[in-house]
Amino acid sequence: MTQVREADQWLCFTERLPPWLRSLAFLAGFLPLLAPYELLIRPGWQAFSPLIVVPVIISLGAVAVGLVFILVGLLGLNQTLCFDTASEIVVHTYETAITPLRERRYGFGEVLGIDIKIHDWESRPATYGLRFTFIDGRTVKVGDFAQKDEAERYLSQIEGWLG
Repeated sequence: MTQVREADQWLCFTERLPPWLRSLAFLAGFLPLLAPYELLIRPGWQAFSPLIVVPVIISLGAVAVGLVFILVGLLGLNQTLCFDTASEIVVHTYETAITPLRERRYGFGEVLGIDIKIHDWESRPATYGLRFTFIDGRTVKVGDFAQKDEAERYLSQIEGWLG
């Protein structure tokens, strides 16, 4: 969920993966790894058999699912994007569980583009975010707004600041 903090001269978007959710995802990634043990190691397959193909396929799928959860726990992004109108800079800070906090600063003139990114979901209504493109080629996406009006309001406010 995106937290938005704003004042007269600045606007910040913050997205964080809560530590409990990060830990839960990481630990949940180890559960599917029981499938290869139960299907391949515990039965003690001695030689190749056509019957082993199905357990191998199931085991590969379980390992893939487990790795996805582990990677979400380790590489889930915490980021903040702040616009400071007093100094006309944009500050993007970001980190994961295994990378240190990093910061990039851009002048307002270094923002090449800003647009609304629509997230179409199958299980829930669409959400709207903002996508920023900077002069160094970096693209930053923030926001998970339920209403398009809210995303458009922030878009027009930032475009007004950028000139």
